[in-house]
Amino acid sequence: MTDTLYINSILSIASERKATDIHLVAGSNPVIRVGGRLTTLSEEKVLTPDAISTIVESFLSKEDQERLKQEKEVVTIYTWADKSRFRAKVFYQKGYLALSLRLIPSYISSPKQLNIPTAILQLLNSDKGLIIITGPFNSGRTTTATSLIETLNQNKGLHIQTLEKPIEHLFINNQSVIEQREVGKDINSFLEGVNNAKEEDIDVLFISSINEDNLEESILELSESGKLVIIILSADSVVSALERFLSNIDDNRLEWAKDTLANNLKGIISQRLIPRSSGGLTLAVEVLTMTIAVKTSIKSNNLQQLQSIMQTSKDEGMVNLDKSLLELVKVGDIDAKDAISQASNPGVFKKNF
Repeated sequence: MTDTLYINSILSIASERKATDIHLVAGSNPVIRVGGRLTTLSEEKVLTPDAISTIVESFLSKEDQERLKQEKEVVTIYTWADKSRFRAKVFYQKGYLALSLRLIPSYISSPKQLNIPTAILQLLNSDKGLIIITGPFNSGRTTTATSLIETLNQNKGLHIQTLEKPIEHLFINNQSVIEQREVGKDINSFLEGVNNAKEEDIDVLFISSINEDNLEESILELSESGKLVIIILSADSVVSALERFLSNIDDNRLEWAKDTLANNLKGIISQRLIPRSSGGLTLAVEVLTMTIAVKTSIKSNNLQQLQSIMQTSKDEGMVNLDKSLLELVKVGDIDAKDAISQASNPGVFKKNF
């Protein structure tokens, strides 16, 4: 079997089993993720370095191949059989190429289908400010962001611009006009895109990644200038997201940043995708909305206090992650072991059973 036929065979198996991810590493059998759990395809042959190299060369452009040589890692979009789109990450491990593929859903799910809390949907009524979507890798952050953008697209006449690397979901203009810009192709950097947005007729800016110097300051400036900014930030919780955001601000602007963040932040959703008992995945969340107590905690840099605020502010739409997990266990949606593995305080969590 040629390497091209081989990858087609693996993708066919993944499609039949409704896998969300595929991992190809030299010296190992292919591995897929189904319903949140990894499965080794032991019936398939062990991958060789040459096989992975041939597969990678078959879909990477010459520009991406050159970037791979220089940066040792490339993320791009791979379209299979003219129907399925994957976010493909090519990288090196143990000196050999490896490949991870993540299926991009063919349609954009509604907030109701994803179980996005009403409190987060209400944030979309804001004309300006900052909304943060956070969580660890593989927690559905991009899916949530895409659903929120599509909600705006269907219900409001706005000028929406996205800064993405790469562009995953493709939007079709509905009530809004959406421009999708890929960093590295349509624009040089996220920072350049954010700074350009300050001077453009844009209502909403979505930023898919926060990994450049000085980006946080420009985001804060944009959020207080009359734009609604939605960002994805890699962190394990609401508190760690805020800590990470502020840690990248220069010391001489930190007081300004805390005040600006407190005054312009609209809310944060931190999320996990948990295997559902009946199959598939379900969303567990931590939600922070803005109250006087939250603003005071941010301005005074007393971020750890936010945990207790979220526990006692259900009426303001706030959700504590452990309570979210516990509720999913009580209704039989997820297994207690899976909930405990994701809990922020597993010891205390166990006492509820």
